[in-house]
Amino acid sequence: MKIQEIYNVGNEEKLPLEVRRSVIGILGLVLLTPLMACGQGAKKMQKGTVLNVEMISYVDHVITNIIFNGTDLGVMNKFGATGTIAGVRIPFGIQTLRWELDGPEGTPRIGEIVTLKNQLVVLPEQIPAGTRYLGLHLYPDDTAEIIFSESVPEVSARGKKIRAARK
Repeated sequence: MKIQEIYNVGNEEKLPLEVRRSVIGILGLVLLTPLMACGQGAKKMQKGTVLNVEMISYVDHVITNIIFNGTDLGVMNKFGATGTIAGVRIPFGIQTLRWELDGPEGTPRIGEIVTLKNQLVVLPEQIPAGTRYLGLHLYPDDTAEIIFSESVPEVSARGKKIRAARK
């Protein structure tokens, strides 16, 4: 087809339908290629992981309003544990964790909202293959520890010492 075969309609010039479709197809391909590349990159650069979470306390307080990265993990008795919370989204990087101390009237620090004194960080290279659970271990000095496991989390080494000293 020659360029002279462009159709004149009124004062407008129009390309034949086949040419317009080809141009639109090429333009669409050019515009969608970067989007497809972005989608592939998302698979390689994950923003987080999803694990089952259980919190284990070595604190002599009832603990309520446990919030881990915006997810409510419930409550637990002193020296207790939460049930397993399935499918918790855990972003890579610094984690947030806070809780409220509760107990019978007259208990020291009752009603206090505690935030961590230490920093919890989760990075992809920390998570062993086969990990399905994240244990959040809460200590009496307002610190916490994350331990990854294939099955339901057990008492930590530090927690065993705290419980042994209590007896």
